[in-house]
Amino acid sequence: MNQKKRVVLTVCAAAAIVSLVPFRSLPSATMVKGQEMATALPEVTPDAGVTSTPVPTEIPATPAVPVKKLPSVKKVKVVRFSTHSVKLTWKKQKKTKYYHVFVSTKKDGKYRKKLSTKNNVCLVKKLKNKKKYYFYITAGKKKQLSETDSNPSKVVSKKMKTYVRTTVFAGDSITEGLTYEGGFAHMPIGGKKRTIAYRGLNTVTFHTKRVFHGRTGLQKLIATKPYRVYMMLGMNEIHYQKISNMLSEYRDMLEAIKQSCPDTDIIVCAISPVTRAEKARHPGFWQRPVFNRKLKKLAKKMSVTYLDYTDFLKDSKGYLKAAYATGDGYHWKPPAYAKFGKMLAKYDRQRDGRGGK
Repeated sequence: MNQKKRVVLTVCAAAAIVSLVPFRSLPSATMVKGQEMATALPEVTPDAGVTSTPVPTEIPATPAVPVKKLPSVKKVKVVRFSTHSVKLTWKKQKKTKYYHVFVSTKKDGKYRKKLSTKNNVCLVKKLKNKKKYYFYITAGKKKQLSETDSNPSKVVSKKMKTYVRTTVFAGDSITEGLTYEGGFAHMPIGGKKRTIAYRGLNTVTFHTKRVFHGRTGLQKLIATKPYRVYMMLGMNEIHYQKISNMLSEYRDMLEAIKQSCPDTDIIVCAISPVTRAEKARHPGFWQRPVFNRKLKKLAKKMSVTYLDYTDFLKDSKGYLKAAYATGDGYHWKPPAYAKFGKMLAKYDRQRDGRGGK
């Protein structure tokens, strides 16, 4: 093949190849002085049957559900119980099975869990004398700590010192009998026990009659600053006095005690029953159950405790049992005091979170 034919075939082959390549437009070849001719490259599209690898799409994370905590514990209070222990109390709340007690020697320091309890009262023991301690409570659904536990309560504190608690029984001649008829002998509650009582005292004369070395019963009680007081007044007037007057006198005394002795645990007690014969002599004793119900309401209103201990004294008709009554129909015999002492000891210990032993 001569050279002319070879050139023609080469040009035709090139034209055929170019015609097979798809393109939008090709710029015309031009000569730029000092440069070679530039030719645009064709844009190649992928074949219809080929799929490209997809770019992964980032899926937003599901927002975490916030943990619902129990409400914080309210009305936390600390009082001295002995030289090396304190009593903590707080308000019970719904959906709480355990309360966790934390203690520290510095208000803003590290707190450690001391104990857990199902009650709203506990004793924290083995504390050092003359050292100050800080406490807070959390509420929980389990005995172990968990993320649903409440935030800490308000911090309360107490500086330890030498202390012997005193429990006072305030009242009349029935109360006075605790010391010499066997009541205290059957009442193992610890600390000191004493009566501030005198024959014939009632809700008026307890704070007006100066029969305690020139002081009234109320003045002596406040001066004692007891750990706990059981108020046992009303028997000597219930058969003739108006209930409203008795409650008014009681209210004034309770307010005075709360103001002067804010750490004292105040318990107002129901009036004891009398025999059938005594009620016949003094029909006004019909007021006794009515007064007890209204005294209970007054105690609740004033945030003190009401105690009706009288069930063991009653017969099937609600009168004072003959086995427990003296000849006058309302004072107690020694067996009644012994029973009262045992019952009261169980109640008193439970009130401090110590069990009924």
